[in-house]
Amino acid sequence: MLCVLAACSSKSPSGTLPPEAGARSDAPGAHPDGSAAPVDAAPAGSPDGGVVSCYTESNASQSCTLPVHCCFSNFSSQHDGSCSSSACTWGTITCDGPEDCATGAHCCSHALLASDGSLTGYSVACQASACGAAPANYELCHAAGPACSNGGTCVTAYGNDNDLPRTLDICQ
Repeated sequence: MLCVLAACSSKSPSGTLPPEAGARSDAPGAHPDGSAAPVDAAPAGSPDGGVVSCYTESNASQSCTLPVHCCFSNFSSQHDGSCSSSACTWGTITCDGPEDCATGAHCCSHALLASDGSLTGYSVACQASACGAAPANYELCHAAGPACSNGGTCVTAYGNDNDLPRTLDICQ
């Protein structure tokens, strides 16, 4: 017997592609698969006014303008995302680097675990305190952005934390 589960969401696309949409895979800050995560800037004093990466295999440079967030799935190895203002069933991205957070706050990915320790999803959001320990938690960054607050190096999530969409960068 084959059972299939599908999740539906109301898509709300951002409307514009970032200038990096044509970036080469050997360009500084580019990801191994040829996509480049845009380094976005939130308006001063507005932690919810940024743009977040929302990778999907058919549009690697897709992004969402907050407060619309990115919902990403675990139904494929690509972790395809879509812009939504509704609750996400697996992963939620409300920041993709420190520029999306209030001054001094951190953009952190957190593995969401069930009481038995099994992975149930991911939350990528701003928080006032430092991000928890890897591999369940990572600080997000941009290769061309500020240094990692944990003293680590900013690297692509692709090949380093394959549970996150490949356009995100993490501090290691």
